[in-house]
Amino acid sequence: MNAPTAPIVLGIDLGTTNSACALVRDGRASVVRRGDDRIIPSMVGALPDGRLVVGPDAKRLRERDPTNVVWSAKRLIGRRFRSPEVQRMMRTVPYRIAEGPNESVMVEIGGRRLSVVEVSSAVLRYLRVMAEEALGSRVRRCVVAVPANFTDSQRAATRVAARLAGLDVIRVINEPTAAALAYGYVEDVDRRIAVYDFGGGTFDVTILQITRNVFEVLATSGEMFLGGDDIDEVIVERMADAFRRRTGVDPRTKTQAAARLRAVAEQVKIQLSESAQASVYVEDLLGDGRDLSFSLTEADLRAAIGPIVERTVPVCHEALELAGLAPRQIDEVVLVGGTTRLGIVRDVVERVFGKRPQTSINPMSVVAVGAAIQGAALVGALVPMAGGGVSTANMPQSAVLLDVTPRSLGVRTVGGFVDFVIERNAAIPTEQTRLFTTTTDDQSYVRIQVCQGESERFDDNIKLGEITLAGLRKAPRGEVTIAVTFEINTDGLLEVRALDEETGAEQVATMRVLGGLPEEEVRAILARQKEQAPDDAGAPAPR
Repeated sequence: MNAPTAPIVLGIDLGTTNSACALVRDGRASVVRRGDDRIIPSMVGALPDGRLVVGPDAKRLRERDPTNVVWSAKRLIGRRFRSPEVQRMMRTVPYRIAEGPNESVMVEIGGRRLSVVEVSSAVLRYLRVMAEEALGSRVRRCVVAVPANFTDSQRAATRVAARLAGLDVIRVINEPTAAALAYGYVEDVDRRIAVYDFGGGTFDVTILQITRNVFEVLATSGEMFLGGDDIDEVIVERMADAFRRRTGVDPRTKTQAAARLRAVAEQVKIQLSESAQASVYVEDLLGDGRDLSFSLTEADLRAAIGPIVERTVPVCHEALELAGLAPRQIDEVVLVGGTTRLGIVRDVVERVFGKRPQTSINPMSVVAVGAAIQGAALVGALVPMAGGGVSTANMPQSAVLLDVTPRSLGVRTVGGFVDFVIERNAAIPTEQTRLFTTTTDDQSYVRIQVCQGESERFDDNIKLGEITLAGLRKAPRGEVTIAVTFEINTDGLLEVRALDEETGAEQVATMRVLGGLPEEEVRAILARQKEQAPDDAGAPAPR
């Protein structure tokens, strides 16, 4: 009797600039293709009739109608509207960003308001339908990779986006860990790996110890607003200055011209990752017959973006310091993200770690492949081995992933200070308990404000939300003691439990995550989607 076939689990890399998905079949991992497309732009646009377009179609639309196309949504997801990162993006993108319920971030395109979660869900749905077209069958389970330094609210928002896309997330995995899985699933030797992840919008470095099938994260460090988008802006500035010197007009003041320059800048960056010079010609840039002819050498690009790339160096040193290692103790350096294809980036990596990085797997798809391998392992399917071949029944069917939390978790105390409950780089899953007490007579609830960050001042950290412990017994102040347990699970998500120590009664603990979508809003979006299209609103149209 044949063994039942394990279900397909989609591995997803939801990137800032581009996204990809992969799957494992018969022990082979592969990136899902749709025609010639393996990597799709993480963009969502609205046509004049209100229909949404995703991926390549949205990227083409951005050149003609940039105010109605959302890009770099990953930099906004799970953030509070008033956060410095959101306010900074409002000044740099052509589409309108607005505040939604619960301090969430909304965008306005095509005369409609969408939450950032809905935008991300449209990209995820596109990937899901791509996979279903390739397989000829439905796919519902997935493993989603996120940056190692994503906060609890960002991870939760990504899960909600997947749910809106008709996907069941069986695991949230850190992108560096996924990359390490793709490079070596079962090994006979111990290795220490540095994963240097320089994507479109975020940068992080993770140090892992791999022992057979145990993947232990020793430390992680990162910068959430550093990526290839910043390099694109430098190239845009160079092109705009060249045009302004010739015509006296700065094309960046024209929304459509600025969008065209941004698309061309990405092409220039890609060309200079493969050759010593790039030349582009933009016809009728302003719509008045004036063209742009522009050339840039790889050497000039190095000089221009050197300060941006150098910002990754202290992050690498911090990760090494947190892991208690010297660069010479790192056996291999793995590259993730399209920005790592640039020569200057690879040279900086070699300078920091003293060795050339691994380049045997495409850095644009390595995270999706690793997520797919983890998904296959979780459902007991055959998985690829590092040295070739596939796993067998008597071999480990899943890697043991020992991750860490990238930021400390704390609560607000008297005077606006922070009591750190779970320290940065604590191995997860983990849990810690703190005792809280009432401050007024007959107090029926306690409100606790939660943050992530390293500052002793609460307001200098990222405020995640508020935990309300309701239904307390009536008593004089100070007589009711509540034991609050903060637990970070294997997905890096925060869970909270509360116990009245005297009575043993469990209290109701709910967390209002700031910047996230309330559950009632999620249900309303799902209902609207069913009305607009029974299953796949925003999915790629058949060709």
